Amino acid sequence: MAPSKTIAEPEDYNVGTYIAYRIEELGVRDFFVVPGDTNLTLLDNLLKNPRLRMVGCCNELNTGYAADGYARASKTRTAVVVIPYIVGGLSILNAISGARSEQLKIIVISGCPPTKVLTEDKATHHTPSPTNKGQALHVFQGVTAASVRINSAETAAEVVDETILKCVRKSLPVYIEVPHDIAGVPCRRPAPLSQNLEVVRQPNRNSEALDAIVGAWNLATSPVLLIGSYVQVSLSRDSIQRLVDALGCPVLCQPDGRWISESHPQYEGLFWPGVLNLDGEKVVMNSDLWLGIGISWSDVHNPALDLNNEKHRLVSMQYGRVDLPDDRIIQPVELDELVLALIDSGISRKAGSFPRPNSNRPARIHAQIKDSNDALTMTTLFTGIQDILREHFTLIADTGDTWFAASHIKLPDGVDFYIQLSYASIGWGVPATLGAQVARSKGRVVLMVGDGGFQMTAQEISTMIRMKLNPIIFLFNNLGYKTETTVHEGPYNYIANWDYTKLATSFLHEPHARPHNLFAGDDVDKESDMPVWAEKIRTQADLLRALQRIERENDKLAFLECCVRPDDITPELQELGKKVSKGLA
Repeated sequence: MAPSKTIAEPEDYNVGTYIAYRIEELGVRDFFVVPGDTNLTLLDNLLKNPRLRMVGCCNELNTGYAADGYARASKTRTAVVVIPYIVGGLSILNAISGARSEQLKIIVISGCPPTKVLTEDKATHHTPSPTNKGQALHVFQGVTAASVRINSAETAAEVVDETILKCVRKSLPVYIEVPHDIAGVPCRRPAPLSQNLEVVRQPNRNSEALDAIVGAWNLATSPVLLIGSYVQVSLSRDSIQRLVDALGCPVLCQPDGRWISESHPQYEGLFWPGVLNLDGEKVVMNSDLWLGIGISWSDVHNPALDLNNEKHRLVSMQYGRVDLPDDRIIQPVELDELVLALIDSGISRKAGSFPRPNSNRPARIHAQIKDSNDALTMTTLFTGIQDILREHFTLIADTGDTWFAASHIKLPDGVDFYIQLSYASIGWGVPATLGAQVARSKGRVVLMVGDGGFQMTAQEISTMIRMKLNPIIFLFNNLGYKTETTVHEGPYNYIANWDYTKLATSFLHEPHARPHNLFAGDDVDKESDMPVWAEKIRTQADLLRALQRIERENDKLAFLECCVRPDDITPELQELGKKVSKGLA
């Protein structure tokens, strides 16, 4: 992580410009912001770095979700947010908790009152009581690798570096409070962060882990490789592809771990036991060794599987550790280095070690889209989304039936896919789309989101429009929380039906006074140049026309309100609903 010669270096550093230097050194180019009186000096100094772009969001929760999407999609796999004191911290907490569940590297920087105010036994705005001015510090301890406050300019650089290093080494979020009176105070120049990384690097047990994995592999006759979501934060697609080729065995991905070419001859589809791809599930259950990389064993991932009954055949390679069938745990390990060592170990290929099912691919529920007034259906939507995906695109599915809809879409090579499966926070998808599109400007982000989830975080459409981003949003309007309905019916599952297309195009409007923004030019275009278009899709002909427009106006945000019948849900959601309902009984 040696700093580039092009990194912006001021002649004299203060705490704010020091932090900006570190952000750029990490490879982060954008940071997400909600301003407040406690972080304004900090923001002023961050903006002195000309190679960092500030992305203002509508609220702090959304900054966290946007950072989540950015951390997944950016090359550096790291994101930064800047928020106000306590009110901002408690608002963003839910998003950072979700990022923790995915082991995402997010640096949360919060302004806070001057040090004198923090030490006074006096009521202060944004605090729950005069004696509880560390509320955010306390709550972030449970979801971060470090939760710290800078207490002086003399120790600021050390605190910032130690905290960032914990974020990088542990692949977890961190939280840093910067008092208002310290943000602009001079501090020392930064040494290369890569030097500090080498200092904290611990001896690993990769050699021992490699021997144990190869030993278990050699004893197996019909192994399978299982890929989970955590590979996306630590392993490249190329590494996974090379490992698959070296092993030769069947490969299945968890629904949030689709990190291999889905045209690969060894790919057996998704592993979601009891929910979908029963043929692929048989391949796994008939195997005598499961080699899992970055696998999650949450109840959502495995609603029909008792892991305690399977540990005798599981080798689990996780970030920092390897769990073996004999209950041994080997740690610490460097997962990326261990995978490369496994590839180069000359491990024996296990191709064709047992009979395959007649069909080794999960059935995809698709239907031809007709140029007719036939009603729009979920299956025609699957086909439409499948048809627009291109290399360098990113597909995101918010929590709900869109999870299962996405499972019926084959990802072309070069298309990334993100869902938040274990934490399952409804509404994550809209701001995550913002973050992913900012991080991955080459290609477009395609979002699948239900009307319930959209209503929670809809404001961030305005940020996409303001930044002239061009994602494609498919709003599945099925009139309520259908995921909840399959679990337990009740009046609480129904929401107001918005005019979503009018809403999407209302987020940019002529200001009532000029100049509108003293720090920018006129950012409101004529109506003919609006960077967004929206259509209500009721029929298959509507969908065809909208898909053509997506291709034709590919520089604009495309918003499709897809009006599907409330009872048109995937069979997988129905099945999962039954299992969840039974578990709650």
